[in-house]
Amino acid sequence: MIFYTKLKKHKKLNKKVLKPSFTLLELVIVIIIIGILAATISISIPNDKLQLAADSLIKNIRFTQSLALKDDKYQPFPLNNTNIEQNRSKYWFKQWWQIRFSTFNENGKTHYWYEIFSDVPYNSSSHNFDAQANLPTSAWNKSIAKDPLNNKLMIGHCGVSQYPDCNQTDEKLDLTKYYGIKNIEYVNFRKSKRLLFDNFGNVFLREGDDGDAGDINPLQYNKRYLLTKIAKIRLCLDTTCNYNKNRCIQINITPSGYVYTSNCN
Repeated sequence: MIFYTKLKKHKKLNKKVLKPSFTLLELVIVIIIIGILAATISISIPNDKLQLAADSLIKNIRFTQSLALKDDKYQPFPLNNTNIEQNRSKYWFKQWWQIRFSTFNENGKTHYWYEIFSDVPYNSSSHNFDAQANLPTSAWNKSIAKDPLNNKLMIGHCGVSQYPDCNQTDEKLDLTKYYGIKNIEYVNFRKSKRLLFDNFGNVFLREGDDGDAGDINPLQYNKRYLLTKIAKIRLCLDTTCNYNKNRCIQINITPSGYVYTSNCN
């Protein structure tokens, strides 16, 4: 009798051991919680991409400013009688450090990228100092900034057939390839999407008219375009900018050179 009673208790214990760990209601609750967590993570990932892209761009805008502050390009008199040196003296304000935004198309996909450079004269007659594809290697390398951490050229797009040393460029300046940016909107910029900095911290939007004769007053308002309003750069994860804070972030540059982020507006 004692043995039989113990056997019954043992069977009851076994039944309890074999009982399912979760009820159907408990499983439903767990699935709902997992779904909420997954949705939260999926929402935060684009925002992280945007923030990383904005942080990197702000860092490089400030780096461009620092280059301009310590590298005074003002040269009122030519160092010799060569035409290139004459141009360098006339167009010293075209040699300021600048950040310029551009696009290129790859397999039907638009890439948004930028570069940091200081123009140099590359022949005796040209007034256009922008970094050109036909620059000699030494001049091209001199015009493009180099990242002090990895020594890479700070240009986001480089075709081997166009530029020398393309293997030294920094792909992080390709905002589409590296951060997934699909569109950029510019507010209070000129047609040429660029920011130029002089050694006093002033911000300009343009170098001057192309093909001018060298007699531009560097502060002539209708040719030099000193920044007088907050310039805005909106980085977007959609081809048409959605101003949702998880799909768009705005970088603001004040006339004093202060740079900060905000929601797109």
